[in-house]
Amino acid sequence: MNTRRLILLFSLIILSVSYLYALSWAQGIIVFSYPKGTFVMRPDDTEPTRIVEEYISTPSPDGLFLAAMDTDPDRRNVLYIQDLHTGKKIRTIILPVHSYVDISWSPDGRWIVYAGNIQRIRAGRELDTEIFLISPDGRRKRKLTDQLGERPIGFVWASNSQSVFYNLLTTGRRGEIWEMEINGTAQPKKHLPFHERAGFLSRYPFYSFSPDGKKIAYTPIHEGVFVANADGTDHRKVADEGLQHFYQVDWSPNGKSLVFSANTWAGDYGLYIYSFASQKVRRLVSLPDRFPILPRWVGDSLPVQPLNKVAVTWGSIKNSKQ
Repeated sequence: MNTRRLILLFSLIILSVSYLYALSWAQGIIVFSYPKGTFVMRPDDTEPTRIVEEYISTPSPDGLFLAAMDTDPDRRNVLYIQDLHTGKKIRTIILPVHSYVDISWSPDGRWIVYAGNIQRIRAGRELDTEIFLISPDGRRKRKLTDQLGERPIGFVWASNSQSVFYNLLTTGRRGEIWEMEINGTAQPKKHLPFHERAGFLSRYPFYSFSPDGKKIAYTPIHEGVFVANADGTDHRKVADEGLQHFYQVDWSPNGKSLVFSANTWAGDYGLYIYSFASQKVRRLVSLPDRFPILPRWVGDSLPVQPLNKVAVTWGSIKNSKQ
C-alpha cells in the first residue's frame, strides 16, 4: 500500500510540474529589438536569445514566424519571412520602396503593414511616403494611402485587424494619432486617446490596444504606464515604480499583463512586466546602453533555438558591440 501511495504521489507531482510548465509556455514569448538583432524570451526566462541579425522586425501573432526588414545593394527594401524559433529564412520578398521606418503584423496574421517611398531619398529628404500592406506569402499587395508626405510611423493594429493606427512625424499636435481603415476609401480619422497632458513632454506616447480591443495602454515618456478605455476615458496610472523614462508597451496575449521598456534613474535600461492581478512590476531583463525597442508579446507553441543553433549569452552580445 505504501508503495502504491508513493507511486500515486510521484505521478501527481509529475502531472503538477507538467501542468505548471504548460501554463508557463502558454504565456507566450516576448520579441524585441536591440542593436545587433532581434531577441526573444519567455516571461520566466532570465536571459534573451538572439534569433536573427535584422533589427527592424515584427512577429506573427501565433509566435511562429518573424518578418524582418533589410536592404539590398540597390537600396530596395527586402522583407524576410523567417522561422521565429530558429531564424531560418523561409521567404524573401523584394519591396518596391527605398526607405522605411517600422513594420507590424496584423493580429489575424493576414497582413504586414509598412511605410516607404517609391522614389529614392533626395538630399536627405524622404519623398512621397506611403503606407502599404503585403501578405506574408508576398502574393497580395495593397497601397493604403497616396503620398501622405508626412512620414507615418509607429504602426499599431486595431485588435480586429480592420484598421491601422499611426503617428505623423510632421504633426503639430502632441498626443494625436491617426486611424486608417484597410478596407474602404474613408479618410484617416484623428484620435486623442491619451490624458490631456500625456504628450506635453513627449510628442508621441507609445501605445497598444488590449486583445479584446476595449483598453489602451500607453507610456508618456516621463510619467509611467497608463491604461484607459479605448475611447480615451477613465485614465489610470498602473506603473511607475521609481523608473525614470518609459518607452514602448504591449499587452500579453491573455490581456492579463503588460510588457514595457524603461530605464532607471541610475541609467539602467530594460524590459519590465506589469501584472494586473498582483498590480506589481518586475524587471524581466536588464540591458546596457539603450532602450530595447518594439517589444511584442505573442503566442508560442514551440521551443526557441538560438541563432545558428549556437548558444548566445548576454555577455556575448555585450562583446559584439565592442
